[in-house]
Amino acid sequence: MLTPLEIAIQVFGALGAIMTICLGIPQLIRLKKTKNTGKINFAAFWVFYYGILAWLILGVFTSSENSWYIFLANFTCVSIMSFTMFYLYYYYQEKTKKQMLRAIIGIAFNQIISFTFLSLFFVTVYQKIKFGAFYPKNSIIPTLPANVQLIIGLICPSFTTLAFLPGLIISIVKKQLSGLSPWMALTYMFNNTWWIFYFALNIVNAQRPDANEATKESMRGFIGGLVWQLIAISVYTFQFAYTYYVDQKQKKLLKSVETLLNKDSTLDKK
Repeated sequence: MLTPLEIAIQVFGALGAIMTICLGIPQLIRLKKTKNTGKINFAAFWVFYYGILAWLILGVFTSSENSWYIFLANFTCVSIMSFTMFYLYYYYQEKTKKQMLRAIIGIAFNQIISFTFLSLFFVTVYQKIKFGAFYPKNSIIPTLPANVQLIIGLICPSFTTLAFLPGLIISIVKKQLSGLSPWMALTYMFNNTWWIFYFALNIVNAQRPDANEATKESMRGFIGGLVWQLIAISVYTFQFAYTYYVDQKQKKLLKSVETLLNKDSTLDKK
């Protein structure tokens, strides 16, 4: 029977998984609605896109029995982001055939890696069904040493956390709209919130006297994940505030222009 702490971990893991799945949707909706990529930083999206693979590593090779949330959430996220990446180039007005081809190759390569991790994940699921644990003592899938889990937990998530920050800073300096959806940043903020609770509760769970060795070893990876989630929520809060302000300012400007044009049209008719 699950303890209240374990139930809480499951709840926040599920919430974090749902929000992670939704990360690429706001920008995808914006692209489909406007059919215009805008002045975005393509490199930032590629860094984020491939950075998600780091979370797949944590989801497959971390010894915690709760890591499957991390894997499924990020696998689904990277699949949705594949569509976002495609339309970023498809709706880019100055694209060339060479750019489009490179984008398709990059997306295909990412998906091949993702499905490779998916096959490994299915092995852990098989072990869970047969042996009652994702990572039994005779596990086919090896788990990373605690120190390596910590390193991955500290370094790899930096790609998804800081991917859009340089482009955001440039947009602020140049005082121009970056083409990013403010609702994308808001989605990231909610996502960070749930994962902060998830990682924090897993760290507490790993410190229980009756915790097994696998759970204790996974604590360092969760510490790394928690650190970056705290940094990420600060970065995306700032990004949301700025992109929302600029987005609203542009909408007011367009509305003012439309009002003036309507007035001129009315005067011409008179």
